[in-house]
Order: sequence, then C-alpha cells, then structure tokens
Amino acid sequence: MTDSTINLDRLRHFIPFDSLSDSHLQEILSRVTVEIVLPGRLVFKRGERDSRAWFLIDGAVDLTDASFQVRHFPADDDENYLALDNYNQHTVNLITTEKTTFYTIDRNHLDLLMTWTQAAESMLDEGEDRHHGDWMDALLESELFSQVPPAKIQSLFVQFEEREVALGDIIVREGETGDTFYVIKQGKAMVTRSQGGRSETLAALTAGDFFGEDALISDAPRNATVTMTSDGTLMCLGQQDFRDILQQSVIRRVTAEAMNAMNEEGDRACVLLDVRLPMEFKHDRTPGARNLPLTELRRDVRNLEKDFVYVVCCDGGRRSELGAYLLSEAGFDAYVLDRPAPAAESASASTDSSTTSSPA
Repeated sequence: MTDSTINLDRLRHFIPFDSLSDSHLQEILSRVTVEIVLPGRLVFKRGERDSRAWFLIDGAVDLTDASFQVRHFPADDDENYLALDNYNQHTVNLITTEKTTFYTIDRNHLDLLMTWTQAAESMLDEGEDRHHGDWMDALLESELFSQVPPAKIQSLFVQFEEREVALGDIIVREGETGDTFYVIKQGKAMVTRSQGGRSETLAALTAGDFFGEDALISDAPRNATVTMTSDGTLMCLGQQDFRDILQQSVIRRVTAEAMNAMNEEGDRACVLLDVRLPMEFKHDRTPGARNLPLTELRRDVRNLEKDFVYVVCCDGGRRSELGAYLLSEAGFDAYVLDRPAPAAESASASTDSSTTSSPA
C-alpha cells in the first residue's frame, strides 16, 4: 500500500537528508515513495538484490541475519538514522511486526545525494553566495564573461538553449567528444574523474556554474564526467556559437614582437608560459619560457601573481588557447603567443592547395 504524503521534518531525521538545504530536499521529494506495509509481511529477504533504500518512518520490524539472530527494531530506536540494510544485496530478512511506514528512494540517487553533501563542503570554503543568483547575473559577474564585449552580450544569451534534466542524468562523460558548453540555471551536479579504477569527485556545481568549455577549446575528449545530483535546468551553447562569440572574445593573441614591446613599454612584465609536457619542453625549449604543463596550470593557477601579463605558448596552438582561457577564467591578463607558420610549411601548403584545387 502506498501514500503520497511525505513528512519533510521526519525525512530530515535521516542521513544524508539531515545535511541538505530546504530547496534541495524539495527537489528530491518527487523521488521518494511512501510504502505502508501491514504486519507480518516480508519486505525484503537476505540475498535479494534491491535497487531501493528503505527508511523506517513509523512502526517496527524484525531483522533476521544468517545465524537466525532476530533483532526487533522499532522506528523510535536511537540507531534509526540510516537506510535499513543499505546494500546491493540484502544481508538480513526484514519482516514487519505491526503496520509500518517506509520511505524509499533509488539507491543510486541516494548515493548521488551523499556524494553531493560531501563535495559541497569544499565548494563553500570561502563563503561565496554567488551560486544562488540568476544564472545570467552569475555569468556576467565571473572573471571570464566580464571580458565579453558589451555589444556581444545580447547575442551570446540569445544563442543558449534550455534543457530540462533529472537527478542522475550524465551530462558529459569522460573520454567522449564534446560539442556543447553548459551553464546550470537550476539544480546541482558533481564532477568526477576516473583515477586508478575508481571514481574521484573533483567538484560540486550549482546554479550559475558552467562546464564543458575545455573540450570545445582544445578539441580533446571530455576530461571528466558531470552528473546531475538533482533535477534541474541547463542552458546549452553549441560549439560553433561558443567559439564565435565567447572564445574569440576571451582569447587574445599577441606576436613575439608585440610581447617584447609590452615588456619594454608597459608597466607590467610579461611571463611566457609553455604549457607542453616537460619532456616536450626539454627537447624543444621555447627561449625565455617557463614550463607549466596544462595539468599543473589548472591546479596551481591560484598561486600565480596577478601583477604579471601571461603569454601562453605550445607547439600547435590548442593547448595554449586552453591555457590562456583557464588564466582568463581565473581573472588573469592572458594572451596566446601567435606564431607564424614556418616558411617551409607555408610553401608546402600552397603547393598542396594548387594541386588539389584542379577542376574535377
């Protein structure tokens, strides 16, 4: 027997619901089911696989283990603050001893909730409250979007498309090709990455946060997985619109000659960063550059001095564009070193072009 009435205060008695905000609790209420079971009924049995987590709200049950030891467990027991026997495969038989009420929720969704509560602690370490505002305001207040020319702001927002998402939806998957930039309008998500056969949680995201730009700039596969930890709404920007409006506005280029002039005439010194791997840099050093691979740049960006102008270089251009983007996103004055193609390559390209352009 089921009933749709859910007591929010009673739900807060249990972990992890006790650590969720009112808004987050409201978001997951539609995922919770009320089960009312008559006395003497077997709810689940030992060895049985179960996709749901069961919370004892009212009444009482008997728990019988493999040794046939029986524990009577009423709803008012001091230890009743977790899901009952919350395993993929049950270790006990559970039988109601009186009319009993349970709240159930999909175990995968519960796992997402628990991960969110733990990851969110690091997100709020500076007490920032920007996540709770309008998504457009949040974007415009970011260091990254403040660099978009005012004339392009309107056209930028017009290109976004709205997409409804649900708790548990995987928005981007590590290793796949990326073609969309995302902003969270409503809801929450977590970022994870595979590490030694395990999934490592990197960040918790909420309204106003954005993700997915790395793959669009570098043309590399997605470097992490983003999973919704609540129902919500995403604003989506396609790859071409992203490049035409946002990337071209944010990523600035400078020639070696212009960089030297900035060093001589400007009031801030330029720091040349080569974002290739150490072994690449070792065998093909960029004169005057400091080697800071992309992975380290992402991790150490907060330790860089904002008094300098940063010029980023690599061998092909994509990594330096991503490096300059990351620096701009963090509020640094950054450029990509614009290197002209070697004369031999230019000649070869011209020859190839003249050869392939013959009429069919």
